[in-house]
Amino acid sequence: MVVTLRSRLVPLLCAAAALLSSGCDSGAAAAGGPAAPTASGASLSLKEVSPTPRALAKFRPDRTLGMPGGWNTDGSGVVGSGKDLAFQVTPPAKGASGGGASETWVVDSGSGRVRRFPQIDPHWAPSGIALGAGRLLRVESRQLDGTACGEAAGATADCFSWRLYDQSLSSSSSKPRLLARSAHPGHQSRVPHPLADGRSFVWEQGTAGKKFGLFRWVPGTARPVRLLTRSSLGQLDVDGGTLYLTEGRLAADGAQSVRTTYRVDTRQPVAARQVARFTGSGSFAVHGGRIAYFPHSDEERGRVRILTLDGKTAPVDVGAPLRGFYTVDWISGDRLVTWAISGYALTDLKHPRTSAVFSPDAVGLGVPRTSGNTLYVVYDPYQFAQSRGAKPTVVAWRHFPS
Repeated sequence: MVVTLRSRLVPLLCAAAALLSSGCDSGAAAAGGPAAPTASGASLSLKEVSPTPRALAKFRPDRTLGMPGGWNTDGSGVVGSGKDLAFQVTPPAKGASGGGASETWVVDSGSGRVRRFPQIDPHWAPSGIALGAGRLLRVESRQLDGTACGEAAGATADCFSWRLYDQSLSSSSSKPRLLARSAHPGHQSRVPHPLADGRSFVWEQGTAGKKFGLFRWVPGTARPVRLLTRSSLGQLDVDGGTLYLTEGRLAADGAQSVRTTYRVDTRQPVAARQVARFTGSGSFAVHGGRIAYFPHSDEERGRVRILTLDGKTAPVDVGAPLRGFYTVDWISGDRLVTWAISGYALTDLKHPRTSAVFSPDAVGLGVPRTSGNTLYVVYDPYQFAQSRGAKPTVVAWRHFPS
């Protein structure tokens, strides 16, 4: 079964499911779609939280910013670009009907000032964001009845349409512009997750003939450009301006699978050169000429393995064998963060057999995200509670030296 190897930019409760999904394709379309205002409600400024919440004490963050009472993140974590932080939020609940439409907040990490961007279409759901080059990219998706994907009817069907929008951060009067959308419905794992690539953005999406295209969009140009066409959907990693694509097959029971990593040269003609092949289970990430991944499907053996691209050195295992990791990401050239439903663990490759674990009992930790040697985390103590507001959701970050 061909699967999506998309272990990052995915909320907590669907991270594992996305790895096991397969289904219909989706494709690009011309610009269009609903217009929307660019600001929402009153202006906001996030304030420093003191003392640091107990769940984050061992993390020793450089700064913590608390959100207004009742506001929650969506669990997919914080995207950083320069001094700006971006994340998706849901408003306070209002009675049995719940709250209003979701928003995307772009926060100045120095002043705490918030720029608020409402959902483009209130009948759709936010599905991912990317930030870079003064632009905000947002993906919205809509769940459909299973019959739209050739399956049995059902409100819980894995069948979605999606739209990808661009918006400038430099002007308060800018309007969102549709960059791409699904040509026909597909499974949730086929919803794109764009990544910032320095001066551009990259993502994968379905094309005609049950193929998948690797697309790149440069701000200032009219439309995305298709770089490559592939037979399967993979995971993209951007490292130091270099684009990597990893493809593979995963058994239906979540066991080990073989993955192949390609370095993609985006110059014309575009070429993809194989640089690694490895067998693992679950999450992986590329950074500094190395791949970090979980070699075993057994949660009791949750140690990360490091593989050098082009096979220059033998693979090595690092980190304490902790249980239940869902994802891994690089913080810097020698540091990793691994994440499970029970908390985070930081691993330093200079001390390969140890891990610093924090918040092992914390419920409400979102997906850890990294940018420029900085680790961003979100602590949402009421992420799974029906009533919220007694304690604020906290956005925190810590910079690690190179």
